[in-house]
Amino acid sequence: FHARFGDVIDAAGLDACTQRANDLMALSRERIASEVLKLLVAAGAVPVVRLMLEHGIFRAVLPEIVDDAADRLASLADREHAATIAPDPIRRLAAIIPGADAEAVGARLKLSNTDRKRLMAATAGAGDEGPRALAYRAGVVGATDRLLLSGDDLAPIRDWTAPKLPINGGALVARGLRKGPDVAAMLRRIETQWIAEGFPDATRLSTIADAMVAEALTGSS
Repeated sequence: FHARFGDVIDAAGLDACTQRANDLMALSRERIASEVLKLLVAAGAVPVVRLMLEHGIFRAVLPEIVDDAADRLASLADREHAATIAPDPIRRLAAIIPGADAEAVGARLKLSNTDRKRLMAATAGAGDEGPRALAYRAGVVGATDRLLLSGDDLAPIRDWTAPKLPINGGALVARGLRKGPDVAAMLRRIETQWIAEGFPDATRLSTIADAMVAEALTGSS
């Protein structure tokens, strides 16, 4: 409760927690997950996480936690505050574990499938395509997680709605492409170029499609 309500550390209580840290393993995994997630979004989360690390209290419940978890959590909290984005427990959990362990942590804590997927996605990094490309592929929530965790700028996706690819397979068939798997493959190529150019309008996309289909037809003739 100290992370939510305490101002002064109870030394005796801390010593008792340290001595009996392994007893936490007797708790259900759901209970452990609930308490850890509540801790991570509490107002005093950073100093309490630091204390728990120093006293080895996390070993029994979250052995994967990184040594600099408190610093990572503090940095994320600062970015959330600066961006006026509410703290999120799954995002904060992603900040304090190695990305390679995200799947195992989610499974052991019996997180919901949605939260497991979000945890794994959040640790995947922001990539180098840019914020809007990331938001298009991962969704705004997923992109927000990754950008906050990486320290990249959120401004490009604030109040931004990802557009829908303004072309379909029928338009490619009308340009002469044969129905079948080639259409799906061509759509993916066109979409990749469209994203790389920053989601231009339908006129520009039509030009991209014309060129790519013409090239494909020439190569197959």
